[in-house]
Amino acid sequence: MKVKIVATALLIATALATNYALIWLLNIKLMDGIIFLISYAFGVYYGLIAAIIIWVIYGTLNPYGFNLLSLMIVISGEMVYVIFGSLLRKIYPLDNIKSIINGKLTIVALFGLISTLFYDLYTNALVGIIWYNSWLMGLLTMNFPYPFGLVHEISNLFLIPLVLSAGVLIMKRTGII
Repeated sequence: MKVKIVATALLIATALATNYALIWLLNIKLMDGIIFLISYAFGVYYGLIAAIIIWVIYGTLNPYGFNLLSLMIVISGEMVYVIFGSLLRKIYPLDNIKSIINGKLTIVALFGLISTLFYDLYTNALVGIIWYNSWLMGLLTMNFPYPFGLVHEISNLFLIPLVLSAGVLIMKRTGII
């Protein structure tokens, strides 16, 4: 239990550090992959806690500003990565991690893409209701004038499999899992 808490805390710190370091790259972050990894490795509870802590800190201390309703939306939206990470573990248990790394990264990439698409549709529709009184306008602004959604989905298509495979290998080799 203590090892899971410490590992989760370190991964939370990594997510926050990389979020701030990559703030200049709009919608390209390791955070979603890290939440996915925590949920895969340690389960739903740790994934939920990590997602909430990361978003409360990053969403509050953000150079782009703070809005409580938007923060609640992105926190609840981040749960999609918790669900998909936990679901992947049911399909590919930890003892079968070599099968993920040796040819199943396509499945992980698909999970990353689908979860990011769900996250983007959910968060943009709700933020659209708040800011524009229109969920449709929120969805339209997802990719115009800057393709925020597309950049997010493509980056997570690659980053989630990378973070998951590297993270699980490191945790297995160090005895964390």
